[in-house]
Amino acid sequence: MKFKLCVFFFIVISLNYAQEKEYNSAIVKVNKYTEGSLVTPYSDIKVPLIIFIMDAGAINRDGNDHMSKNDTFKQLSYEMAKSGIATYRYDKRLFKMDGLGIQEHEISFDHFIEDATAIINYFRENKNYSQIFVAGHGQGSLIGMIAAKGKADGFISIAGNADSLDQVIIEQISKQAPGLDKSASVAFKQLKENGRATGYDPALESIFRYNLQPFMRSWVKYNPIEEISLLEIPILVIHGDKDIQVELSQAEKFKEAIPNVEYLIVENMNHILKEIKGNSRLENHKSYNEAWRKIMPKVLTGIVNFVKQ
Repeated sequence: MKFKLCVFFFIVISLNYAQEKEYNSAIVKVNKYTEGSLVTPYSDIKVPLIIFIMDAGAINRDGNDHMSKNDTFKQLSYEMAKSGIATYRYDKRLFKMDGLGIQEHEISFDHFIEDATAIINYFRENKNYSQIFVAGHGQGSLIGMIAAKGKADGFISIAGNADSLDQVIIEQISKQAPGLDKSASVAFKQLKENGRATGYDPALESIFRYNLQPFMRSWVKYNPIEEISLLEIPILVIHGDKDIQVELSQAEKFKEAIPNVEYLIVENMNHILKEIKGNSRLENHKSYNEAWRKIMPKVLTGIVNFVKQ
């Protein structure tokens, strides 16, 4: 009996070890601004690589902020490795600000593009991968499509906006606080024409505060539809119909502007690629802090098929 038990434990340990060895994970520092996790499948041949770019705010390489933990991009990286695809996901330079002595007013949207471009160049130059794809989530979609131009073999937009930043914010404000949208519209006009917004309603301080305005000015100058139209590589647009951060209409606007690309609209999927069965906003919000939720299978198969086609 003892012998059989030992054999059983040996089998279990062996199985666990085999599961752990489905992929290799390493920390890769590209430059002083960017550091991330490279997850690669065990393979004797070159495999494709996907570079993931995170959403707006202090979202780390796993897809989490200091208030929530959903591990979306950590999960996604491991699932891709199981399908023979390498991934690199990284923390934006926001996480390096204190250590490098960077002030809020010194951060530009163009810095995010420079970082993404440096990462693409880094992996392109080491020639260890068969192809390089860029996948941007939310804000990362715009960053990725600009950085991918002339450098990547394919681009994936995940829950990205088709409208420019000012259009998105003004529309959101018009729904949530009617009347304030006019003040926001004037402020954005001033920001674009004069470099500074003044005299806006105090309720809009979180958007137009003095130290944040340089970053907003650098972001608002880009139009996602114009940028994505410049790409001459395969494109996949992914969106969920339960996304309460970026409306499904944004994906529809992409489709109207650039119909000859691949679209994956996932039913019952929210902004972080998780399933939401009902229409409860509470369930949707709670999912951002529920790391046990799995990524929607259609997203996994959609990305794998796109990369390997």
